[in-house]
Amino acid sequence: MGRKKGLLPIGDMSKLTGASIRSIRYYEQLGLLTPTFIDPDSGYRYYAFEQSNDIEIIMFCAFLGIPLKELPGFIGGEIMDYRAFLAYGKKIAGDKIKSLKNGLKLIDKIEKQMDLAERYEIGQIYPRDIPEKYFICKPCRPPLNEIDRFEMVMSFSDVFAAAEGRDDLAEYGFLRQNSPAGAQYYAFMEIAKEMANSETIIIPAATYFCRQDQNLQIENAHQIFNKHLAGANSFIAIETEILTSKPKISNPINELRVAKRKTQSPGK
Repeated sequence: MGRKKGLLPIGDMSKLTGASIRSIRYYEQLGLLTPTFIDPDSGYRYYAFEQSNDIEIIMFCAFLGIPLKELPGFIGGEIMDYRAFLAYGKKIAGDKIKSLKNGLKLIDKIEKQMDLAERYEIGQIYPRDIPEKYFICKPCRPPLNEIDRFEMVMSFSDVFAAAEGRDDLAEYGFLRQNSPAGAQYYAFMEIAKEMANSETIIIPAATYFCRQDQNLQIENAHQIFNKHLAGANSFIAIETEILTSKPKISNPINELRVAKRKTQSPGK
């Protein structure tokens, strides 16, 4: 009984720290927390008050997402390297804050795109400024349909993986390059500028004429925007899905854009 004097049973340690009894036992299994005394008859665990600090540190690890298996790396014998641990925790927290900020930026951009989609009626033509974009492309042939777009998205799955964590909306869809020689069609996936290479197609910043539609219309772009293109036979057309607040999964809204500009390749 004397060895229990001044020690806290596991239930009291749980109340003191906020860690569940099950968690405290789990910390022991991992070798992170050793009871000061284990009653040989009952098997009850008892802890020194100072061990509450150890539990709080372990809980802090869990809060930051630091794998508990990494915690022993900051312990040498009975010495805890608090400075190294806090520096590591600060880095983890900084990464989390950056990720959350990127997430909030993405939400803002999604909301702005929804506002744009709901500002205009289906079939209404409107101008808007589009910044420079970078596309990787694969040639395709009309007629184009939603199945083609789905298969294209799947073929660019490696690009989606590389773009994970971006704070913007990577566009995908169909690109049409028109010249006096005729029209060329491509499936495209937008990439970040730093991922561009010699095969990347650069879409220049410009004021585009746009129209929303529930069907793919890129093959009819020259007819739909005939007045706005003023008979030009050299233009680019981009068709990509645009987000709305209540989209129909089976029938998304597309935005078709045209501009009397030519695409370029890096360095040209």
